[in-house]
Amino acid sequence: MADFHYSYEVCSCRKVTLGEIIHAIKEQGATTIEQIGELTDAGTACGCCKCEADDFGQPKMKLYLEQILNKFA
Repeated sequence: MADFHYSYEVCSCRKVTLGEIIHAIKEQGATTIEQIGELTDAGTACGCCKCEADDFGQPKMKLYLEQILNKFA
């Protein structure tokens, strides 16, 4: 996470930043990817940002919701 600024866009479909996701986890109590989606809309469109297994895009994402959640939850 240290390599990414809070303004880093994790979900490009919904334009959700790392800072918004961390806020959803730390301040709003999100403990699942689904709850992060409910609070921020991240991962609710194509789903590529959820985890590497769901990422069908090329090039692959650099940071996934699953990684963020595992670090902070």
